[in-house]
Amino acid sequence: MKFFDHQEAARRRTRLLLVYYALAVILIVAAFYIASRGVAAVALGQLGSAHDPDSGRSAAAAPFRVLAWDPLWLLVTAGASLLVIGGGTLFRRASLAEGGAAVARSAGGREVVPGTCEPGERRLLNVVEEMALASGVPVPRVFVLDEERGVNAFAAGFGLHDAAVAVTRGALSRLSRDELQGVVAHEFSHILNGDMRLNSWLIGVLFGILVTSQIGLGLMRVLGRVRISSGRRKGGGGGIVLVLFLAGLALWVIGSVGVFFARLIQGSVAREREYLADASAVQFTRHPAGLAGALKRIGAQRSGNAIQSPRRLELAHLLFAPASASGFDGLFASHPPLVARIRRIEPDFDGDFRAWARPSAELAGGAPAPDGRPAAAPEHEPEALALARGLPPELREAAAQPESAAALLYALLLGDDAALRQRQRGRLVALEGQPVAAQAEAWRAALRSADPAVRRMVAELAVEGVRQRGSAGCATCVRLVRELSESDGSLSLFEQTLQGRVARRLGAAEGRRRLLPPAALRAEAAVALAALAYAGQPADDSAAEAAWRAGAAQAPAFGAADAPFPSRAECAYAALQAAFERLDGLSPADKGALLAACARVVREDGFLTSDETELLRAFADFLGQPLPV
Repeated sequence: MKFFDHQEAARRRTRLLLVYYALAVILIVAAFYIASRGVAAVALGQLGSAHDPDSGRSAAAAPFRVLAWDPLWLLVTAGASLLVIGGGTLFRRASLAEGGAAVARSAGGREVVPGTCEPGERRLLNVVEEMALASGVPVPRVFVLDEERGVNAFAAGFGLHDAAVAVTRGALSRLSRDELQGVVAHEFSHILNGDMRLNSWLIGVLFGILVTSQIGLGLMRVLGRVRISSGRRKGGGGGIVLVLFLAGLALWVIGSVGVFFARLIQGSVAREREYLADASAVQFTRHPAGLAGALKRIGAQRSGNAIQSPRRLELAHLLFAPASASGFDGLFASHPPLVARIRRIEPDFDGDFRAWARPSAELAGGAPAPDGRPAAAPEHEPEALALARGLPPELREAAAQPESAAALLYALLLGDDAALRQRQRGRLVALEGQPVAAQAEAWRAALRSADPAVRRMVAELAVEGVRQRGSAGCATCVRLVRELSESDGSLSLFEQTLQGRVARRLGAAEGRRRLLPPAALRAEAAVALAALAYAGQPADDSAAEAAWRAGAAQAPAFGAADAPFPSRAECAYAALQAAFERLDGLSPADKGALLAACARVVREDGFLTSDETELLRAFADFLGQPLPV
């Protein structure tokens, strides 16, 4: 597969399709204007004839005058129509305020918590965790759609920190681990490519357009039951009802046409993004057979893959495979044809699905291994994914339990000096109790000698485990991580990033920030880029400045290249933290541009140090953006 060619072509076409969405809304506004002028003309004719039957030509001509161009009326109807669409969109968006978890629950999902004893669910959790650790994004919440027997999945959420991955029960019972990994990698591709945010917003947009037709339909149903006496008919009551009925009809027709075009564009957007996600998933796992195998199992069971949830049409563009078993692959199809998707991965595929009708041989003899891991990692596997997959089972088990997960975090921060460690232990016993303190001591030796990448992955998993403790337990963990980090009077890079990660993931959610333009954050961007430059060049200021200038040139909108090169003192932890507090006010697109500039800094000398890796991941985590690829 020509991965990057497919990715760039899909991105270009998707941008064009989003323009079509805006045009569809404009056409709906225009239809509102025309229909409202027509209804007003009918109303004027009805009222004129009712009140002044002998008014003659002037009354007859009044409706035609109403039909004339009126900019003020256009503004009124545009405001009203946009209020309906926008109000419906915001209402649906508010109902999904929890993010991906709310979408998953609306589809009938049940959350799978770390520590589950069900083998298939443990395997799913492990695969999701490995993908998250290898891709450098927070571990999303995981849901299983227990009532869905077909093979399907989706990712939903408005950002990395509220993301959720949902998988059907059929996928757990029919797919091998490699095939399940292919499906999960596909969903992670949606997260990393920014599709998840777009798809979640499309749910609200579709609902907003649908509200228009529902209002019109409701108005017609109410008026259809109204009975008008002959006396009121003479007074114009029947004319008013007719006018209101026509208004309801107009709303229903406009809304239905809007939904028609919205679903048309929804399908087009989804089809393009599915090709991109397939390409990215194979690029990420380096194992095309896994994804191709999952698609073939869907093809072999096409009649049994329909989604049963009443929200299946609303969710169609999120799903891994089509929501309907109709097999219709026309303009409204939410996914490309299965054979076309498979042939982009395996060009020689002959279209015969019969060999894939039964569950995988891996599952035929029973449940997966207790820890959900394969017997051996494939040789083709990328290094980051292999490292995540190879984490010791005892560490993963400890990170899945709330109390032992907290002990793992504390163990990462216990010092080597005996006196210091004794003081740290005292704080642990005082706030967490003797059992947690003892666990932290027991894990300390193994984790202190571990590879930095392993320590980071353990911290990621442990944070997710601690999140099960509730608000009080999470607050205690945030406090202790800060105290243990600062107990020796200094902060290492690892301690800085871990402290920030724990505070963001386990602390109280902050309100929405006011968006700021890049030019207003020139000094903050300069500090962020300089911190990375110094991390890669700990003893060579001139080489650090060269890397900084290369990164600053990558993001001209910030104007960082026009700022003075910050000194090492100006990039201390407190200054860097203050800078990122402000940088969090950037739009998602500007955050992505800044991270791309950060990646340019670390690539400048052609050598990636562990400090650069850790800091770059911390930057991405703080900004809620995936790492640049």
